[in-house]
Amino acid sequence: MERYLLKSLHSILHVNQLKQVHALIITKYQSLNPIFTERLINLSLTGYARKLFDELCQPNQRLHNLFISACSRLSLNEEAVDMFVAMHHKGTQIGDYAIPPAIKSCSALLAVELGKQIHSLAIHYGFESNLFVQTALMDLYAKAGDLGSARMVFDGILNKDPICCNCLISAYSKCGDVSAARRLFNEMPKRTIVSWNSIISCYVHNGDHHEAMIMFERMQTEKFQPNGFTLVSLLSICTQLGDLEMGLKVKKIIDDNNMLSNVIIATALIEMFIKCEAVDDARQEFDCLSKRDVVTWGTMIAGYVQNGRPGEAMLLFECMKNEQIRPNDVIIVSVLTACAQLGSVDAGERLGTYVETNGLVSSVYVASALLSMYSRCGNTRKARKVFDKMPEKDVVSWNSMITGLAFNGKAKDAINLFEEMIEIGVKPDDVTFVALLTACSHGGLVDLGLKFFYRMLSVHNIVPKIEHYACIVDLFCKHGRLNEAYEFVSQMDVEPNIVIWGTLLSACRIHSNVELAQLAVKKLQELEPENSGNYVLLSNIYANSGRWQDALKVRNLMRDKKVQKMAAYSWIELEDRMHKFLVSDYFHPKSGDTTSPLQFLRDITSVAHWSKNGCCCNIMAGLAVE
Repeated sequence: MERYLLKSLHSILHVNQLKQVHALIITKYQSLNPIFTERLINLSLTGYARKLFDELCQPNQRLHNLFISACSRLSLNEEAVDMFVAMHHKGTQIGDYAIPPAIKSCSALLAVELGKQIHSLAIHYGFESNLFVQTALMDLYAKAGDLGSARMVFDGILNKDPICCNCLISAYSKCGDVSAARRLFNEMPKRTIVSWNSIISCYVHNGDHHEAMIMFERMQTEKFQPNGFTLVSLLSICTQLGDLEMGLKVKKIIDDNNMLSNVIIATALIEMFIKCEAVDDARQEFDCLSKRDVVTWGTMIAGYVQNGRPGEAMLLFECMKNEQIRPNDVIIVSVLTACAQLGSVDAGERLGTYVETNGLVSSVYVASALLSMYSRCGNTRKARKVFDKMPEKDVVSWNSMITGLAFNGKAKDAINLFEEMIEIGVKPDDVTFVALLTACSHGGLVDLGLKFFYRMLSVHNIVPKIEHYACIVDLFCKHGRLNEAYEFVSQMDVEPNIVIWGTLLSACRIHSNVELAQLAVKKLQELEPENSGNYVLLSNIYANSGRWQDALKVRNLMRDKKVQKMAAYSWIELEDRMHKFLVSDYFHPKSGDTTSPLQFLRDITSVAHWSKNGCCCNIMAGLAVE
């Protein structure tokens, strides 16, 4: 029977069957417990194995080694380290098999001091020259930023194979010593594809994209075939540089080697297209994938949001839900941002309900995005409810709530919340003050806004940025204090941008300040000569002041410079859809239904204009009856 059980153990894979065998072992064959425990470890059932392991009278060195190795391999690093420490304390003989995975787990946990103690044990037991021990130690010291110790271990290796060289190259890369990494690479008598990947990754990690591409070309010249890691590094370069042309070359290599089935490569390719603003190409690649993980979905949804296409992000999110894929935090934040961009109240309510009822408000990150979305859709009550429920709030959460109150005209509430934030010891940042100054602008609190502005540097040690200056200019302009606004602009520590001059110009139209408008337009023409809006505003200011010749000159100047006036559009939300309309837009499928009543009204007013003796009143009365 024992032989039968032993034979069964090597063929059984299902847990329930293993439990049946375990019941037999407990009742009749307890001598097989160590073998059964070993089988559980080999099947990666470490939780089950640990219970049996702790019940064994004297687990041998082999079981300790297997357990430590399995836990390290499965990233159960704390369990691996605990087992190694227990093994040492019990006096079980430590072999060279247990030390490398224990050090590897110390590296993952950044438990450097414990790693150094294991290093001492390795020296004590005479394992310091074991190549696996040395490689693990180099990785430990590299992650700790201790290049001197990593190099010392490397110098102690008698036969330096590519593995240990690659390890030290990665160590140099993590510490930013690119020249040392390159020297070591050049000295290698033999290189593998991992060696090439390590040096390319080193250049990418340290921002030298040009040299990374040179190394890739050299790698191809030396007849090394790129693998998935190489291609992901290259796509990362194209993504960071926004180099679509190079990205398409990398895509050809991927297609030629039939590597698009690799989800990691496919996701990197989609991200490259998105960053290069080729969103439709990214979607095409996305649709061609036979397998998509949550990261791939998240990349495509975020891509639509980043490129100002929130409607498509929302539609893709619905497709994802239909495929029963549970979104992660990144996707939830992207979709909430898309909804906020749309400003759709109904869509915001539905999404907010979905997020809250499915328990997706799992982090400060998501909660902040949710309250921001509610605020952008005008529902500050729900936003405040989310904010108040948050068990932990960071500065982003406070900023989101203050911003939401500010943009919805609740200046007093925003300022009170800021004071509460300061009172409990949360340190504000530059975004906090943008929100605060916006609140003052909406609330007409000019003097208080100036007080907050000057306290930024003197009290909170925050240097004002261009956004803060723009808020103050807007604050002055909204309340007709144009001369003070211009004086403030003239004394700014940074160069005024188009937002600041544009704000000043818009205020000049409202308050009919022609001289200041001329000055603002002159600055704007230097900064954005193709923007028709600046010319149109100045022309209207001249017209409102009765300076028709000057208005005509501006219009002629636009024509001479070939500046085209951009068409504006209107939008409306109806039955859960957003509808856009341009001037003279007949492309909408319902354009006939919308233009027919307008044409009817034009006909009536035309008839009324020419009719006499009160016909207009009769026609309008008839229309009212109908």
